[in-house]
Amino acid sequence: MRLEYTQNLKLEQRLSQSPQMIQAMQILQLTAPELLDRIAAELEDNPFLETSETPDKVDGPDLKNSDQEKGSDSEYEPDPVDVESLGNLLEGAPVSKGPSNRENSDYDMVQNVAAPDVHTEDSVLMELRIRDEDPEIIRDAELIFQFLDPRGFLLDGLEEVAEVSHKPLGDLRKAMKLIREVAHPAIGARNLAECFLLQLDALELVEHLGEDHYIARKILVDYFDDLLANRIPQIAKAEDLSLEDVRHAIEILALFDPRPLGEYEADYNQLIHPDVLVTEDNQGGFKVRLLRNGMPEVHLSRSAQEALDQAKGDKRLHAFLMKKIEKARWFLDAVNQRRQTLTRISEELVARQRDFLAYGPERMAPLKMQEIADVVGVHISTVSRAIRGKHAQTPQGILALKSFFSGGQSTSKGGARSRIAIQERIKEIVGAEDKGHPLSDEEIVGILRERDGTNVARRTVTKYRQALEIPSSTMRRSYG
Repeated sequence: MRLEYTQNLKLEQRLSQSPQMIQAMQILQLTAPELLDRIAAELEDNPFLETSETPDKVDGPDLKNSDQEKGSDSEYEPDPVDVESLGNLLEGAPVSKGPSNRENSDYDMVQNVAAPDVHTEDSVLMELRIRDEDPEIIRDAELIFQFLDPRGFLLDGLEEVAEVSHKPLGDLRKAMKLIREVAHPAIGARNLAECFLLQLDALELVEHLGEDHYIARKILVDYFDDLLANRIPQIAKAEDLSLEDVRHAIEILALFDPRPLGEYEADYNQLIHPDVLVTEDNQGGFKVRLLRNGMPEVHLSRSAQEALDQAKGDKRLHAFLMKKIEKARWFLDAVNQRRQTLTRISEELVARQRDFLAYGPERMAPLKMQEIADVVGVHISTVSRAIRGKHAQTPQGILALKSFFSGGQSTSKGGARSRIAIQERIKEIVGAEDKGHPLSDEEIVGILRERDGTNVARRTVTKYRQALEIPSSTMRRSYG
């Protein structure tokens, strides 16, 4: 074996991301609430960042050094700098011992928080306790809730609960009866058919349905699969009924709830805070501006330079302060860059989708992220980060910025039509069809080709129809 040293020259391209670049990318993809939290964290961490205390101002100047924003005749006077206190930052955060209104503010904040919604199980058990029911029955009711699925069904029945818990089946049935009295008559159903049957029985107690009730029960017991497949004529023929009789019975079933626990489900929808406001001007165009509701004006403290001058005698403290000031400037630059990038992208999106904003989804043009990236002069990943989780308030409602992008399909008339526009057209075609003879997907393809000049495959129409949650032609057919 021979050992030796050699030198090789290698040429390669490599992207080296600085901390500033990483921070800029992170801030760019923050939504307005996330950015607000990030600003609060930076204000707490960095003593050289200040806020102008104007949270209610909607629009304001870009985040810059306050020396550039305010003249020398400004009424603002910076607090005197205590270099010794700043030096303590090197050892650890100082502990405040002075009086504070923190406790009162925390109390006020808690007082203004809405009480959480009571869970289904808690509300039912509370009602049973108010009715002074047997504690053992209440415990059985609590046990039953543990076996319910999210819809409120008990797929294997009370027998499974009794087998697993070694509880008497009779006691569990008493508890189930009380639950249905308090909450919903169909809680604990084994399947959808039984769910409807339980509600039909409850309805019969308060209203006499006559023949319609008998037919509805017959359908649920003997023809439920035919009902789900919309085979109405087969049901009528098998029972020697008219289509009108079957339709009246189905109208009763349509009143029932397929999810007994649906009204108790928690609403996890979050409030959307638009980042962009799009308004129509007097010339028929659209204006774009960023919304800054609740966003504080952050700038570099005017006492930063004074602190540096006083700390020149202490190299360690001076280096520490320089690092804090540079970090503050990087943060302000990143926030300002986010604002500029988001504004330029939003303006270009509005310019490209002007017809959509003016006339609706059918006029949405095909648009790819690469097109916007080329015009704005950024990488496509920057566009993706900029629109992440952000919404715009437009004349068409509050829309996600990503919804402005859509694939397209060329037309025989020399133009192009976006996927959203084709979906809207399919919805319009289905809405105008004869419900007694609904259009098949192949027939919809023919209408799109002959009337609109849009050539799409049948499987594409099927995919779009399913995305719109439009049933097949068999399920859409109406009898009588």
